[in-house]
Amino acid sequence: MTLSQNKESMYKSILLAFAFLISSTTFAQKGKITGCITDGQTKEALFGVTVQVENSSLGAITDFDGKYTINGVPQGTHTIQISYISYDTQKITGVTVKARQATQIDGVLMPANIRLKEVVVLGRKNLETEKALMVERQKATIALENLGAKEMSVKGISTVADGVKKITGISIEGKNDQLFVRGLGDRYSTTTLNGLSIASPNPDNKLIPLSLFPTSVVKNITVSKVYQPSTFGDYSGAHINIESKENIGSDYFTVSASTGGKLNTLFADFYASDKGNTGCPYLGWMNGLILPSDIKKMRSDDFRSYAGGNNPFKTSFRAGKKQGLPELGLDLGMGKSWKIGNQTLNASAALSFKNDYTINKDAYTSTLNAQGIIMDKFNYNKYTYATTSSAMGQLSYTLRKNDLLTYNVMYVKSTDDSYSDRDGVDPEGILLRGSNSIYHIYALLNNQLAGQHSLSDKLLLNWQGSYGKTSSDEPDRRQVMFAKGDNRTLSLFRLNQQETMRYFGELDENEWVGDMKLKYNFTNNYSESNFIRIGGAAKSKSRDYYSANFYYNVDGIRPVITDIYNTDSYLNFENLRNGSIYINKSSQPRNKYFAGNDLYAGFAEIEFSPMDKLLAGAGVRYEHSQQWVRYWNDAAAEKRAELNSDDLFPALNLKYTIDKQSSMRLSASRTVTRPSFIEMAPFEYQESYGGEIVRGYADIKNGYNYNIDLRYEIFPLSGEMYSISAYYKYLDSPIECIQEYSGSAIQSFRNVNKGMVAGIELEMKKKLAKYLKLDFNASYIYTKITLPEDGIYTDKSRQLQGASPYLVNADLNYSPKFSKDKMLSLSLVYNLQGPRIHTVGINNVNNVEEKAFNALDFIGRYSVNKHLQFKFQAKNLINQDRKFTQKISGTGKVETVKYHKDGTSFDLGFTYNF
Repeated sequence: MTLSQNKESMYKSILLAFAFLISSTTFAQKGKITGCITDGQTKEALFGVTVQVENSSLGAITDFDGKYTINGVPQGTHTIQISYISYDTQKITGVTVKARQATQIDGVLMPANIRLKEVVVLGRKNLETEKALMVERQKATIALENLGAKEMSVKGISTVADGVKKITGISIEGKNDQLFVRGLGDRYSTTTLNGLSIASPNPDNKLIPLSLFPTSVVKNITVSKVYQPSTFGDYSGAHINIESKENIGSDYFTVSASTGGKLNTLFADFYASDKGNTGCPYLGWMNGLILPSDIKKMRSDDFRSYAGGNNPFKTSFRAGKKQGLPELGLDLGMGKSWKIGNQTLNASAALSFKNDYTINKDAYTSTLNAQGIIMDKFNYNKYTYATTSSAMGQLSYTLRKNDLLTYNVMYVKSTDDSYSDRDGVDPEGILLRGSNSIYHIYALLNNQLAGQHSLSDKLLLNWQGSYGKTSSDEPDRRQVMFAKGDNRTLSLFRLNQQETMRYFGELDENEWVGDMKLKYNFTNNYSESNFIRIGGAAKSKSRDYYSANFYYNVDGIRPVITDIYNTDSYLNFENLRNGSIYINKSSQPRNKYFAGNDLYAGFAEIEFSPMDKLLAGAGVRYEHSQQWVRYWNDAAAEKRAELNSDDLFPALNLKYTIDKQSSMRLSASRTVTRPSFIEMAPFEYQESYGGEIVRGYADIKNGYNYNIDLRYEIFPLSGEMYSISAYYKYLDSPIECIQEYSGSAIQSFRNVNKGMVAGIELEMKKKLAKYLKLDFNASYIYTKITLPEDGIYTDKSRQLQGASPYLVNADLNYSPKFSKDKMLSLSLVYNLQGPRIHTVGINNVNNVEEKAFNALDFIGRYSVNKHLQFKFQAKNLINQDRKFTQKISGTGKVETVKYHKDGTSFDLGFTYNF
């Protein structure tokens, strides 16, 4: 090695040693900060909190256990800032960091709504997360249960109906989303959107069908099963409030898409009725099927003349065969905020579309008499295509420091298109085949304007107003009945010219709601519970209902029929024009009714602490209600049924805080059950030949309910929750669905003597391991109704119709987090619904009972990064038969009278957040 090479090697060694010395000295002068961040009220660890060293780029995000570590912090004294959405930011000064040592700094954050100056965000907190909602639940004076958007996303919940079914003591029955809370049916509950009443477009329901609300437009669902005088007094089951999404954070734009279907439906033969050229059936836009106004106004004779020269309808009786396509789900969401001086304007919008294909193959329904003889029976295949489209928008604007104006608009449209091929025998023993097409269109447009104003340090004014317009149309329902000969040949059934027919039904409802509350706090803190509140409300609802039947006289044709699907060769306009067929329009006065309800209310309530740890809430509400139905009887005489009442609804709610984690709650109240318009209107409705006839009762009255609830809750340090509840309800003159005879069985409604409901509910949220969590709830429900002694009922007392004696829900979730934005979520969701009465028995015929039903779903989600998320879900994995049985009085045997299967479905999709 040369001398120059030796010098070069020596210089390199000196430089390396010098660099090592500098780096070692620098490292020796740095340390790290570690710690844990918790909620100051619940003491639970907070995930996703930002911990920052001020005036530097150093920081960290807390993990699932609330822990964080900031490496490479220079030695010396620093200020640490801890921030988290919907919590007050905390600064810790004088944090001393020593070289090569760890400094432990734990932080405690308080919810942002505990201070006066933050009252403007009282309704703006991020109440989509499970943890935030659990804090709200723990703090509330009354017992609450809730679900947030984040939890619903993890559990694969796509509609509010699916979400509500996960809550303790609640089940939903049938295609019309009939809600049962603690065994009490639809008429015992109430639904609000952002705290304001919302009308139902479905005449069979008091409540708007909750399946109309996709969870993509929902912030959270809150369920209260106890009464507060600040709300309308017409519920004893539950008050379900749906909060729409709002923009409270950063600007966002989100796109989601999914596809899938049911295993028995994908690419299988799928039949649907002819739609003509009336719109876009795939998207559910079919307003062209609505009956034209000129035909609606025609008298029967005028219509017959008109139909002889004009084709009155845009569709045929044909049923076409296609394939069941993959289902599609699309969601768009966006939010943006603008600073206008010292104020903020927030805007958010969401669009959603989802469709659904269902085939009920080889289903069965029958009616038996007391001796077990089959009166009628039909095997059927049913093909249903459903769509739901929704749009939501919100604007909010801050005023001064503590004032807020909010405008919400929501539009939802849902369609249900079903075709049934029925094969069976009617009560006269005639062998029949039937082709039935039914199309429902439900629509809702709701506008809401609300304001919150701080009048002083202790005085807060809240007001709300809404206008809602709903419609329920059943356009162009079609039916053709065929008689089967001895050699199984088919001919048109001609019993009374009502077997080949069309039906059009239209329902429109308008509802105005106004509400104002003035709250005076005894302390300078709007969120404290010591206050007095007074207020008033008004609600005006009106309904118009019209229907028309078009009966085809087919005595002039004798077609050769080879199948029931292609009817164009004989049920066509040519035979109508040449007189071989003629149509009788039946649109008599009794085929329509008008109804309305005007309600005025005032209330006063107080919450105070009469002693340490005890919080008492007491109040009373006065309501003046005027309800009426204008209708025409069978003799075309105009009638008017009225139901007017003045009522007081007192309520007492007590909360005793045992310690920071546990509390007891006691509630007692009196509430009312008012009949719905359809229960009060003597109007007959029958969906298909041989189907059930429904008719209201003009002299029905209000029922009154006396309610007592007791609940114990505990919230351990880890964020777990346990509760047990007991309740009792006495029902005075409750309204029940009954059966009566007038030539045939008719379903109607009456006040019966009395009833009672009692039960126990258990709920648990348990963290089993670091990433493994179990949510579990169970209900035992005892119901009893006492019926008139001189009635036609088989039982003189029984459980409430639709009430299951037990309900169980269990959600097992495994959610490992691999990095800040990369996370896996796997959930098994189980539901058990106990047996319940489906149809009440009369004249020694026993009740039809729906058997217990088990459902199991699997939901998987994987977040690739903060932008992209994939999901997979499989629903109804057990695919158990929906079975209905009846005990035969004469033999004691139990026979299956109805059954069908819903099918197993799967869904694969993605979400991208821009």
